[in-house]
Amino acid sequence: MMIALALVGAAIVLGVVSVMLLRRSGVRGRIVASDSVVSRPSRALRSPRHGIVGKPDYLVEERGRIAPVELKPSRESNSPWLRDVVQLAAYCLLLEETEPRFAGYGYLRYANRTFRIDFTDRVRGELLRTIANMRADLTAADVPPNHHDPRRCARCMLVRVCGRAVVSGS
Repeated sequence: MMIALALVGAAIVLGVVSVMLLRRSGVRGRIVASDSVVSRPSRALRSPRHGIVGKPDYLVEERGRIAPVELKPSRESNSPWLRDVVQLAAYCLLLEETEPRFAGYGYLRYANRTFRIDFTDRVRGELLRTIANMRADLTAADVPPNHHDPRRCARCMLVRVCGRAVVSGS
């Protein structure tokens, strides 16, 4: 019983801290869904048309419109990373298909700043190309691994058996 109460207390504290960080980010509006205990729990958003499923960190309502928010609290950059933009774009596509009040944009929050990413035709195109490339990789006989980033290589579970690793498999 004490463990359960401690876990609930920790969840509440983490939820409150998460909301405080979101508020400090400059994102305004009411949180309508999240993975924390401070709002209605998020549900997975699904697109049968595109065959994707996703769950943003937050959904916020601003002036009657709903926008997704993706938090990357340990990342610092003066411009958004493409992979993060594509992830946020997936949430935008999912909201566009499931939520009539979709705002047409989302927020990407890094440790040092917040980016508003408009869901433009260019962003949509990048997302759809990424989905198509991922699907092609799923059916390919052999997909060449990415050995350009030592940090990524170091976290790979196959580093010890990979003959092309750029880091040692200690």
